[in-house]
Amino acid sequence: MNQKHDHVASKKRLGIAIVLNALIFMIELIGGVFTNSLALISDAMHNLSDFFALIMSYLAAKVVLWNSNDKKTYGYVRVEIFVAFINSIALVLIGIYIIYEAVKRIGHPEPVIGSWMLIIAVVGFLANAFSTFLLKKDAEHDLNAKSAYLHLLTDAIESLAVIVAGGLIYWFGWNILDPAISVAIGIFIIKSAWDIVLETVNILTEGTPRGIDINEVASVIKSFPGVENVHHLHVWSLSSQFRALSAHVVVKDKLISDGNKLSNRIENELEKRFSINHPTLQLEIDVCCDQNVIVDITQSK
Repeated sequence: MNQKHDHVASKKRLGIAIVLNALIFMIELIGGVFTNSLALISDAMHNLSDFFALIMSYLAAKVVLWNSNDKKTYGYVRVEIFVAFINSIALVLIGIYIIYEAVKRIGHPEPVIGSWMLIIAVVGFLANAFSTFLLKKDAEHDLNAKSAYLHLLTDAIESLAVIVAGGLIYWFGWNILDPAISVAIGIFIIKSAWDIVLETVNILTEGTPRGIDINEVASVIKSFPGVENVHHLHVWSLSSQFRALSAHVVVKDKLISDGNKLSNRIENELEKRFSINHPTLQLEIDVCCDQNVIVDITQSK
């Protein structure tokens, strides 16, 4: 119930951020054309990408609540990862394009109306800062929200940089700062988005979650009295909040009830230590004869 309530609250915050982002895009695009500022136009285009990214995030936040069924036994939790991946790839491409356009203009700086550039950048910064604040809490535990939060955070920082450039252009006439700031914006966008790209690719390819040492997990399982061997150990993520594990655990022959108690203790420790909330343990009395053993740790005698 609490998780569903959190999703509803998260969707509301995303909805507010979507409206604000649409307004920022229109203001900065019109302002960029009016002031002849590439930095404002670049920031506006980034905000446009954020507008679509936030819509995708909003839809993903709804889809993950859909119930599982016989065709999607895990439900639709992985939708958020696809959305985060698409958002981040879009950011990288936008960053490259911004740098391309800015480099062309550096050799031939064009006049910019610094006063209006400064005012519009301040409006953009305030709106982006507020949107970023709205999504900060969700970004701490949700990769999809983290991707949207990152979009808005980069926008806020970009607007702050444009404010500085607008001030210097207004007071000193340093028009070259407009394309120079655009290059910096492009580089920052690419750098910020790349970590999300790597993390989502790792999840989509069933990689071991970041921060988890598979051998440490095996050692924790092995540390329980009665566990003689751990093999076929796999840890992966379905989403940023759904970590799964499967393992074969060799124990001495015992009652099913005793084996169930041991499994419960191991599962509780795995969730406590590694946030693995969907473990599947197969208890065995002998090591299975399979050549494709991923991890094989035998209790020392």
